[in-house]
Amino acid sequence: MKKGFFGILALLFLAVSCTKEDERGEGFSPDLLGSWSQTYEQEQGIIVENYTFNVNSRFERRIDWFGFNGAPKTELTESSEYTGTFEVEGDSLFFRNLEGQGGFDSKFSIKNNVLHLEYITYPADAPVLTQIKYERID
Repeated sequence: MKKGFFGILALLFLAVSCTKEDERGEGFSPDLLGSWSQTYEQEQGIIVENYTFNVNSRFERRIDWFGFNGAPKTELTESSEYTGTFEVEGDSLFFRNLEGQGGFDSKFSIKNNVLHLEYITYPADAPVLTQIKYERID
């Protein structure tokens, strides 16, 4: 009787565990969850870029420009927001369903609360390997 009870209890535990994993979906990375930020200071102004990765595999990206067009560097002069979904496969991070844009793929790693993204950009003359670091802000 005890073996049957513990067997049923073990099966129930496995079913609940599998259900929670399935709700997150494939390609989930708990270390990635939260908010990340990078600030670029330029002569004309400051650019602050933030990513937020949520447990439901959705992300938000916000870019704020301060001090451009002759404004003081403390004044917000423009901003933009993008939302979509993300998926993780090994060390690859895939962004999908960006509003007004196509997808975006990147290699990623997280070390000491710093998110490292590595991807190819395509300026006018040739493809260029680009590396960006974002600090955890939450």
